[in-house]
Formats: sequence, structure tokens, C-alpha cells
Amino acid sequence: MRLVPRPVQNAVEFIYESLENFAVSLGGPGARAHVPLFASFFLFILFSNWSGLLPMFGKFEELRAPTSDVNVTIGLALVSFFYFQFQGFRALGVRGYLGKFFVFSGFRHGFGTGLVDMFVGLIEFFLEFIKPVTLSMRLFGNIFGGEVALGVITALTIALIPAGMLLLEGLLNFVQALIFSTLMLMYTIIAVESHHVDEHAAPEHAEAMRKRRRILVGDPL
Repeated sequence: MRLVPRPVQNAVEFIYESLENFAVSLGGPGARAHVPLFASFFLFILFSNWSGLLPMFGKFEELRAPTSDVNVTIGLALVSFFYFQFQGFRALGVRGYLGKFFVFSGFRHGFGTGLVDMFVGLIEFFLEFIKPVTLSMRLFGNIFGGEVALGVITALTIALIPAGMLLLEGLLNFVQALIFSTLMLMYTIIAVESHHVDEHAAPEHAEAMRKRRRILVGDPL
């Protein structure tokens, strides 16, 4: 690193700072600590996706996008899963983190309320284990399906149509990399938040939490 950076360093710093600003705009100041992994996921997945768009990509196994292999996407999803679970336990402790799912305080307001809270908490607990499945299958399905579709269209049509499809696939690959890394970041931010943080949050922090939850609720499978 140089105090007077060269063009390559300028480009790298611009990319990293852009990703950092994007992460902070979604997750607030607390997201800054997770930017290195967020940026690593995004760049690795993006270039892995784009590698499958190289010429002859459908002819040789070596030219397949790594992310069109389900083993790679499952590996990425498991790294993400263990990361945000670890951060949740680290920030809240074992009791505090598990208390987000196994809620007994509702029984103070009645037996029915307590049962509802327990039922909702159990659903949220089991949904935690669905997250790596949806992360991995979404990425794998989109990249593998895109390669197959592009290969079929290239074989059956003239060059102009495959060229347009190539540009579209490149854009979709960018979006898939952004979706995966953004969801990893959002899952981590949600994991480190206390179950009762909404009650005492400042208005601007509460609005940031609502924004994150809207992203997760609108997350397509």
C-alpha cells in the first residue's frame, strides 16, 4: 500500500470502499466489522460466476463456473451459516442468543401468549437451518441454469442472440453475487441483535432494523 497510490491500488480501494458504503447503508455502523467477509464473498462469487461466461464454457469441465457446482455453493453457504451463528453467540452469549428462539417471558402475560411465543420461536429456530439451503440452492440453480440456457441458445441460434444473452447473463451473475453476500450480511446483523432491541432502539436504529427485515422478508427462494 502506498500513500500516493498507483492506478491499481486506486481501483482496489474504490471497489472496497464502494462495497463498504453499500454494506453500512444497509446494516448501519455495526455492519462495518463484517465488510471484509461481505466483500470477499461478493468478489469471489462474482468472478466465479463470470468465469463461466468464457468462450467454450460449455465444452470443457474446467471452464465451468465454480458456482455452477453445488458443492461449491453449499460450502459458501455453510461458511456463511457458521459465521453468523458464531457472531450471534459471540455478541449475545449462549443464553441471550438462544433466548431469541426459546422465549418463556410470554407466560407472564398468560398461558396462551406463552405458547404462541414458544411456537413462533421454534419456527424461527428451525428456519435458521433452512438459510444455508436457500443460499446454496439459489446460487447454484441460477448459475447452472444460466450456463445451460446460454449453451442451448448458442447452439441453436445465430451469433447476435447469444451475444445479447451473454450480456444479460453477466448482469444476472452480478446480481446473484450481490444477493448472496447481502443476505450473509443481513443474517449476521440480525443474529447479533437482541430479541428485545426494538423496544429500546432509537428511531433511526429502529428504521434500519425494519429495512433489514424488509429485505429478508422479500427474499425470493
